[in-house]
Amino acid sequence: MKKHFITFLVLILAAPWLFAGTVTPAADIPAYYTSLNNKSAANLWTAVSSVAAKNRGNLGYDGLYNAYIKTDSYPADSVGKAGMVWDMYSECGYEHNQRKCGSYSNECDCYNREHSIPKSWFGGSTSGIGCDIFHVVPTDGKVNGMRSAYVYGEVKGNPEYTSYSGHKKGTGAAIINARKTICAEAGSTTPCSAGTVFEPVDQYKGDFARGYMGVMASWNKDMTKAEGSNFFQSSYSASTNYGLTAYGVALLMKWHREDPVSQKEIDRNNGIQETQGNRNPFIDYPYLAEYIWGEHAGETVDMSLLMSSSDIDFVPGVSDGRRGGDVPPLPGETKYGVTWSVNGEELQTDSVMEGRKPTEMPATPTSCSSESNVFVGWTDEPIEVVQDEAPAVLYTKLTDFPAMMEDVTYYAVFAQPVMSEVSLPTTYIFDADHQDGWTNTATAKGSYWLLETGKYIISPEIDLAQLDSIIVKMRTYGGTQNDQLDIYEQDGKLTTITATAGSPMTEYTWMNNLYIAGISTITFASDYGQNKGIGIQSIIIKAGSVSEVYVRYITSCQTSAIENTQISTNYEKILRDGRLLIRINGEIYSITGQKIE
Repeated sequence: MKKHFITFLVLILAAPWLFAGTVTPAADIPAYYTSLNNKSAANLWTAVSSVAAKNRGNLGYDGLYNAYIKTDSYPADSVGKAGMVWDMYSECGYEHNQRKCGSYSNECDCYNREHSIPKSWFGGSTSGIGCDIFHVVPTDGKVNGMRSAYVYGEVKGNPEYTSYSGHKKGTGAAIINARKTICAEAGSTTPCSAGTVFEPVDQYKGDFARGYMGVMASWNKDMTKAEGSNFFQSSYSASTNYGLTAYGVALLMKWHREDPVSQKEIDRNNGIQETQGNRNPFIDYPYLAEYIWGEHAGETVDMSLLMSSSDIDFVPGVSDGRRGGDVPPLPGETKYGVTWSVNGEELQTDSVMEGRKPTEMPATPTSCSSESNVFVGWTDEPIEVVQDEAPAVLYTKLTDFPAMMEDVTYYAVFAQPVMSEVSLPTTYIFDADHQDGWTNTATAKGSYWLLETGKYIISPEIDLAQLDSIIVKMRTYGGTQNDQLDIYEQDGKLTTITATAGSPMTEYTWMNNLYIAGISTITFASDYGQNKGIGIQSIIIKAGSVSEVYVRYITSCQTSAIENTQISTNYEKILRDGRLLIRINGEIYSITGQKIE
């Protein structure tokens, strides 16, 4: 991430507000938060509240639209959307100050100002907290209307509503944090909020969580009216979880941990300081939340141990804001444990990267001796195919390791991580209004298509390595039997979805957890059921919303000696503050073998 050590002049927007301010240069961010150092508990909350409200101006409700030009625009390198409104509820691509709601009937009709903390929760005002841009964001009018004032949460089972981009509304699920919070130990279940919840897509969950945290700290406002009582408490003290119910703590900390601060949030935080005047401490110092609601609640914070999102080593979308220490894995992070040994002992693996664990290890290459010794290594470059010899650069030479025997044949198993770049999500939609690029031979039946035997619906070509999920809205076609929908890519079947006999039009979601790659169309066909067909109303394919998270296992032989390779040990490969490190027997090494702690 580039660092710009310059001061930006504030963008002076139209009346009713005229506020002058500057963006704090990246190098000055630590000094901005000096008052937080060595604080704990209530004193820390008071200090955070003070700095969160520092220089806070008043944009006014009408001034938000102009401010969005600075705070919520797609970057210049966004294909087809550069400079457009960055709407976190859709991918419609609105021009700023055009197509502002009024009325709407469908998604992409217009955009408006969404109170992510509904204004009914704090009294209905659009002034003060009601026009704080940290939580009043531009969103699609239709999706915003479907959200209404429902509490944020995670939907259990089939949602009652899903937007084209994947936002959902439905019955709330219990919340489980992998790490402890101020209210509960790791792994404990927090009951869902009352009734219906609204669930944003994964890539914005952390954004909304930190927006809530920053607004709470800045205002210390009672937001317990209406549905707000499920999420907030009326006072801000240690005994009231600093303004949150147990459910509020569980959800905000889960989303904050699972969706780290992105470049979008960093840029938005800077833009808000340039327009509204203040900054969000939980974007600047993400790990600060752990000292208020998380696993360090009540402890004294040493700011030197926390990493600012302006730090040169901070990796947007990956780093959690800790500087050193025992770093547990983040979602999709390259962390796994391996036990390996020599002289015929079995190689074992555990905790391979999320979602892509192979069912078994590869067989020994036919060119290798059956009596080959076994070791595991890693490289800093992808290995595309199985090779006859180990790569030229194989990092197994770690400090103070005993030497192996020379002049033997080694059978190598490489646990090679393969990561693709994070990209903006791409959504492919098939319904009554969206069929460009799709091939459809199904028979039209009113509001849906009948997919009889021999008929098919085929998507445009997509990158299978980026395939995230497929959402199909369908029903059985008469009769009393369940009907099945087969979904294929060019090299084989992805899955089969079953529609229950006699059910109304129902939405089914398939999440991709397969190791697949390549460019392919996706085919939808059916040859099941009493009437040999199934009714399809819509198909949504989501791709490219997350980094790839899988490990490719490669086998190889090496006939020359590999020195200084440990015999029978354990290690972990971890990503800390954007650096790839190796932990062996409690000691940390760089990937090239230098001991660093």
